[in-house]
Amino acid sequence: METNKHKANSVAQNSRKRKRKEKGIGKHNDSGGIEKLPDDMLIAILSCMRLKDAVKTSIFSRRWRYLWRFTSGKLVFVDREMETENFKSWVNHILQLHRGRPVDSLIIRFINLVLGPQSSDIDSWVFSAIHKDVKKFELNLKRVEFNLPVQNYEFPNIDKLLSFKYPFVSLKSLILVHVDIEDEVVQYFLASCIYIECLCIRGSSATKNLQVVDPLPNLKKLEVSDCSNIQSMEINAMNLVTCTYQGSKINSPFMKTPNLRELTLGGLFCKSFIFKPNKHSSYSATLVKLVLNLNTRVRKRTNSSPDLPQLHSLKRLELNAVAKIRRGLLFFISLIKASPNLLEFRIELKYTTPDPLRLKMPYPSVTWQQARGGFCHKKLKVVEMISFIGYEEERDFLDKIGEIAPSIEKVLIDTRNTHRRDHKLPNSITEEVREQMKSNVRISTKSHAMLMSCRFPLETKVVVK
Repeated sequence: METNKHKANSVAQNSRKRKRKEKGIGKHNDSGGIEKLPDDMLIAILSCMRLKDAVKTSIFSRRWRYLWRFTSGKLVFVDREMETENFKSWVNHILQLHRGRPVDSLIIRFINLVLGPQSSDIDSWVFSAIHKDVKKFELNLKRVEFNLPVQNYEFPNIDKLLSFKYPFVSLKSLILVHVDIEDEVVQYFLASCIYIECLCIRGSSATKNLQVVDPLPNLKKLEVSDCSNIQSMEINAMNLVTCTYQGSKINSPFMKTPNLRELTLGGLFCKSFIFKPNKHSSYSATLVKLVLNLNTRVRKRTNSSPDLPQLHSLKRLELNAVAKIRRGLLFFISLIKASPNLLEFRIELKYTTPDPLRLKMPYPSVTWQQARGGFCHKKLKVVEMISFIGYEEERDFLDKIGEIAPSIEKVLIDTRNTHRRDHKLPNSITEEVREQMKSNVRISTKSHAMLMSCRFPLETKVVVK
């Protein structure tokens, strides 16, 4: 009896195994053929996946359990809504387990800083980048709450870096945001990382005097922004194509940049491009794209030069500027006039509240006769106005652009990010009334934008968003 029972159980088990095998649930299921691939090829496939997705494959089988640790793709960590301690533990855990080398990218964006991590933790992230011989390293520690007294993380000094053998020897891109990096360390990267193509330093209070000087055969992109203690900068780079400088007023840093094509300027330095254009004539003629962030109001404004930089090669001009109600925007027509080959023009305005210090706008007021001077633009094709509210000055500005540039084919008027700053609603107003007033403003703004379409020729496409 027991023997028959044992045989019956054995038959039932064999039957279940056959069914599992037929359904492809067996241990060595090769239905997709992927299990036949060697480990090196599987690791190459995992290296093309996002880090989180690659880690999830560890549950497939015993063979897959550790494969993700040897990937050579991108290691990307972004905190988003993750709590500080959880994010820190997650980064440390993954970097300790990961064994791949070299690695294409290590990107850590820890921007949800309420309580900053210990510098020793971040040191270990930098040292991991060195050990993994990364090609791209981004460390973004941008603070969201600027009112909190949080000190920037200090990047390892030159002595710590040189304690490693050939640190960052394969580096092509370095992006540091709200990380204090000393001049000596920057010079090390420029002198020793022969493959470096991109260098970006934002919000460093330790960066003071920079020299970006050849030989830099591969450097194509440079950004230095919001470095509060910057005193001087020299750029002498033959192959530099794209540059951003946003900061305090310094002597023009562009010594020899014959291949510079795209330039972004901001801060007080940007003001000199408007009021002292002769300082920029040595490089401005070769620019194809120019972005001017005129968002810093000034205490004292000098008279503008009648001769703006001649931007003969410029194809796209972008302006981000503060504005004041009942103050004309016609000066920007002068910039269009100085760019005879311009194809695309974009402007975004942010209206300011009246201030007791009576700070000045970072651009002058001019008359229509001064701005136009009998000029007719024959190549401008696209005009974009972002954060359009519908003020008379905005409508007049668009009218005048249409008048000097009959070649315009498309006009985009974007009302979606509109914000009025000319008045504040009383605190006594209920939330429902407040929302209704905002809704009425949006409707009014869009109506003004729709009416602008009637002011352009029928063949001009006017898009309102």
